[in-house]
Amino acid sequence: MPQKAYSLVFISIIILFCSFPSLSSCNSKVPTKTQQKPNILLLFLDDLDPDFGCYGNPYTVTPNIDKLATEGTLFTRAYASAPVCSPSHSSILTGCYPSTIGAQHHRSSYAKDLPKGYTILTELLSNAGYFTVNFKSNGDRMFNKIYGATAKTDLNFNRGKPENNLESGKEVFEHLQIIDPFNTTTYFKKGEWDKKKEGQPFFAYANIETGKKHGFIPGRKWAKEQGIAVDSSKLNIPPYYKDTDEVRSTLAASLDAVSHTDVEVGKFLSALKTSGYADNTMVILLSDHGATLPRHKQCLWKTGLHIPMLIRWPGKVIAGVKNVELASIIDIAPTILAAAKLPIPKTMEGINLLGNMPSERKHIFATRDGMNNFFDASRTIITKKYHYIHHFFPELGYRENNYAKNALTFKSMLPLYKKGKLNALQEMYYKPTKPSVELYDLEKDPQEIENLANNANYQNVVAQLQTELFQWQKTSGDIILDARTILGVKEVPVGTQVDNILNKKETKF
Repeated sequence: MPQKAYSLVFISIIILFCSFPSLSSCNSKVPTKTQQKPNILLLFLDDLDPDFGCYGNPYTVTPNIDKLATEGTLFTRAYASAPVCSPSHSSILTGCYPSTIGAQHHRSSYAKDLPKGYTILTELLSNAGYFTVNFKSNGDRMFNKIYGATAKTDLNFNRGKPENNLESGKEVFEHLQIIDPFNTTTYFKKGEWDKKKEGQPFFAYANIETGKKHGFIPGRKWAKEQGIAVDSSKLNIPPYYKDTDEVRSTLAASLDAVSHTDVEVGKFLSALKTSGYADNTMVILLSDHGATLPRHKQCLWKTGLHIPMLIRWPGKVIAGVKNVELASIIDIAPTILAAAKLPIPKTMEGINLLGNMPSERKHIFATRDGMNNFFDASRTIITKKYHYIHHFFPELGYRENNYAKNALTFKSMLPLYKKGKLNALQEMYYKPTKPSVELYDLEKDPQEIENLANNANYQNVVAQLQTELFQWQKTSGDIILDARTILGVKEVPVGTQVDNILNKKETKF
C-alpha cells in the first residue's frame, strides 16, 4: 500500500478513536458526570402573608412569584408551625413541630440540644452527597436585610458555640456564598460555589427579609420610584383594624414591601436559569409566618399562620396546579428528602407534599409560647372547616411582650382603645386578657371575625377539636409549663420571664 494510503488510514483511525471520549484521551474536555438527584433551592421569605397576585391580592405587583406559581403547584391551605421566627425556622429544617423538639420559646436563653433521634435536613443531605450552601449578601446588616439574602436560619436549639446560635446559619450549611444582589452572576458561580464538584447536586437556601417591617419604608420608596406604589386611599381595611391614616399608610407600605420582595426573588430565579440549573432544580418558596402587623405575627389566628407556599419542579410537578389540601411548614423537610430519594426519618412529623398523604390529612397544629422571653402558651388545631385555639393562660393578653408593643401595635389604635372607641373585634388584640377558647368557621368566616366558642350550636365541635388537640399534645410530648403552680400564683403576672420558670421546674400541664 502506498505511503499516502497508509497515512489516510491512520488519520481515519485516529478520528474514529477520538469520537469516543470514554475510550480516548484525545478529547481534552473532562466528561460531564450524570447528575441523578435534583437540586433544591429554598426561598424562605421572612414575615409575609400570601399577598401575591397569584393568591388574589389586587394591590401588589409580583410577576416573578406569579410566574413561579404558573410553572408549579400553589398551596392554598399552607400554615406555619408557629407565628414567630425561630420556632417556625426550626420546623423547616427538622420536619417537626417546635414543641416536639423543645424549640417553642422564641428568644429565650433556653436552648436544648435536639432530642436523641432527631436531626437537621442539611446533615441528611450533606451525608447523601449534596452541596449545602446558604446565601448572604455583601454589605452591612441592614443592606442584606433589604437586598438579596441574610443567611439567617434562626434555629431555636443549641448548635454548639454561642456564635452558632440565634440567627447565625453558617454552622448548619457547609458553605456560605457571598453574593452581590446587583450582580446575579455571583449567585451560582464563583466564590464558595466553585467548591461544588461537577455533577454534585446542591441544596441552596436563601432567607429573604425584604418584606419585613424594616423593609416597609424602603419598599414604599422603591414602589413610588417604579410608579407602582399602592394607593392607600383605595385599600379595603380589614374589620379588625380601625380605619385611620396610620393604618392605611402602614398597610400600603407593607404591600409595597411585598412587591419589592418579588424583585429579590426574581434575581434568584433569573440567576438559576442563567446558570443552567433551572431544569433540574426543585424550587420551594414559602414564608415563616404572617406579616409584621398587629394580629398577624405572634398570633395564632389565620392572619398569623396562613403562609404562601409554591413548589416548582420541571417535569415532576404539574404546572399551574392549586393544591387545596392542608399543608404545613413541617412538610418541607420530608418533601425535599423524598425528592432526593432519601429515607424520611420516623421522627419527622411532616409528610411528603408531593405524595398521596396530603389528601388524607384531617388537621394540622401550631404553637405559641414564650415571645422574646415573655411567657405564654397557646395551641391551635386547624381543619379544612374549623380553626380552634386554646389559650392555657388567658390572663395574659396577645401583646404583652416588648416586640409586640413596639413593632406590632398601631399607635393610632392604642389611644382609641384606651378611650373606648374601638368595637369588640378591634379592641380584642389590645385587651389585657384573652378568651380561654376561640373557634372560627373558616368556610363561613374566613376573616375570623366571630368567635363561636360559646355558641351553643358549636359545643360538639369545640369538644371534639379540644380532645384531638390534647391527644396530639400527649402523643407528641408537648410540654406546657404549669406556670401558676411553679410560681405559686392564681394568675401568671404580665412580664413573667420564660427562663425564670424554666430554672425552677418543668412539668406537664
